[in-house]
Amino acid sequence: MKLRPVTHALSLSLLLLLPIASHSQNPIADWDAITQNTVVTVGLRSPAAAFVFFAYVNVAEYDAVNSINHHYRPFAVSVNAPRSASIDAAVIASAHDVLVHYFPAQQPALDADEAASLGALPNSQGKTDGIAVGRAVAARWIAMRASDGVEAPVVYIPGSGPGVWQPVPPFPPPATPWMATMTPFTYSSPSRFLGVIDTPPSLSSRAWASDYNLTRTFGALNSTLRTPAETEIGRFWAGNAGAMYSQALRILISEHHLNTAQSARLAAMQNVTTADSLLACFNAKYHYGFWRPYTAIHNADTDGNPDTVADPNWAPLVTTPGHPEYPAAHGCATDALAVALRTYFQTDRLAYQVSSPITATTHNFRRLSDLVNEVDMARIFGGMHYRHSVLQGNVLGTAVACHVLQSRFDVACRLDTDD
Repeated sequence: MKLRPVTHALSLSLLLLLPIASHSQNPIADWDAITQNTVVTVGLRSPAAAFVFFAYVNVAEYDAVNSINHHYRPFAVSVNAPRSASIDAAVIASAHDVLVHYFPAQQPALDADEAASLGALPNSQGKTDGIAVGRAVAARWIAMRASDGVEAPVVYIPGSGPGVWQPVPPFPPPATPWMATMTPFTYSSPSRFLGVIDTPPSLSSRAWASDYNLTRTFGALNSTLRTPAETEIGRFWAGNAGAMYSQALRILISEHHLNTAQSARLAAMQNVTTADSLLACFNAKYHYGFWRPYTAIHNADTDGNPDTVADPNWAPLVTTPGHPEYPAAHGCATDALAVALRTYFQTDRLAYQVSSPITATTHNFRRLSDLVNEVDMARIFGGMHYRHSVLQGNVLGTAVACHVLQSRFDVACRLDTDD
């Protein structure tokens, strides 16, 4: 099977891998960097789980802003606020309080960050009122989400047999099974979108054999078919997507000169759509419990398909994540993110820059659809997913993103990629 080439630019950009310095005069960008540090760098949350915590923060920021300027319908919370209240102060206080609630061990550092951020604002009644607005919104938002099941002690026991997921080297326990049962941000049941996607292919089908052999040949650690550029792509996207897309968001805010209110809407649209797509995705993952390529290739003699040949020595290019294969989480998340950005900017033709801590390189995209295509192929080059899984992840990501954008942001999702 011939792979469609992906156009991308690679350049060393270590500077972008570091948190953006505080006090950029845009508190959304500043506290996005602080959130990244709190959730990923110090909190060590997984790529998928990170988006849930970004969404907590972004909703509080967005509703704090809207409580003051009333430009949009609030996402969840509205409090009485004088029009003269400082939007920047409200954002800082709301972000701080949400992060302290979910990461109490980091309160001393977060308190210092808040003091520095608020200290950069001139003292005024507006600043005092803004802080009060931010605290009130955060408190109500935290109370609303008190029983949502985040990081609940959900136990998942892997099965056995052909097609069934089992942990693979380095054999971690099932990752974030609570994401399969957590109450999403914009719909009531985590299984609501399960029927949007197909089931995994039958192990006796030609489709399964095709997907199997594509990943077996292009995703192997010692693949002779994968080009050096494709190897770099596979490794590039093994970084924590929560951190990588956080940095990319801050670049968009800077390059498009977005003010605090505009940035709050962009951040909330991006991370709520992404978080809710991943909750639907993990519900599907743990529902189907489909095996990873490592297990499938080592045990292909059990799948009953004459067109799959077992290889007990096969290893993937990239370490396989510790959760079931179908559908691909990155396929869900990146497609949802692309739909949100395409809708916000009303174009697919958006310059988008993202950097990886794994390869210390930067990829520059001219279109959001190119971003989705590269990520899809990266999961095959990395040896952790099948083609059907990433494409169905895209389908799920689109469905959830359109629901989020239409139901909570009152905007029709933009799917056109031909502009």
